[in-house]
Amino acid sequence: MSGRLQGAAAMRALAHPTRIALMEALRLHETLTATEASALIGETPTNCAFHLRALARFGFVEEVGTGPGRRRPWRALEMPLAFSDVQDDEQSTAAARALSDVLIRHWLERLQSAQANRHAEPVEWQDVLGGSNTVVHGTVDEVRELVADLRAVLSRYDDRLRDPAARPEGSRPVELLLFAQPYGPGER
Repeated sequence: MSGRLQGAAAMRALAHPTRIALMEALRLHETLTATEASALIGETPTNCAFHLRALARFGFVEEVGTGPGRRRPWRALEMPLAFSDVQDDEQSTAAARALSDVLIRHWLERLQSAQANRHAEPVEWQDVLGGSNTVVHGTVDEVRELVADLRAVLSRYDDRLRDPAARPEGSRPVELLLFAQPYGPGER
């Protein structure tokens, strides 16, 4: 995905843990009904249906026809989920910060859970899963270029997200989190 998520209303709409979880589930599955999504994210089908409709109002997801009976599948639309809390107006800045807070809490909870359970993974996966930390001294332009380079490397795997046929045997979804932040031991 390219571009940036824009607009206070869209960022506020996404700044909810259930909506983030639904978007993530739809990134891994071509389509999901509210009932299917509920089994994946641990929410009720009614709650998932409510949040899917809210996401649809802002163009994040859409219904894709109907299935047998009352089956109503949804799919994620190709929307940029990159955003910045440096915005032109106060409302957009507040919405972006709220979305950032929800995402960071969500990622940290998943990170803690994954690390706590990492040793239950097969040995070959234990070796590659985990964390690392690197500190670089760079200018604004150098850090911008470094982040762009890392995103370019990761984009080599984008086709596998939407096309199950492009996934090699034995592959599985693996999340890589990339943060660039000021560094100073002991700083808060």
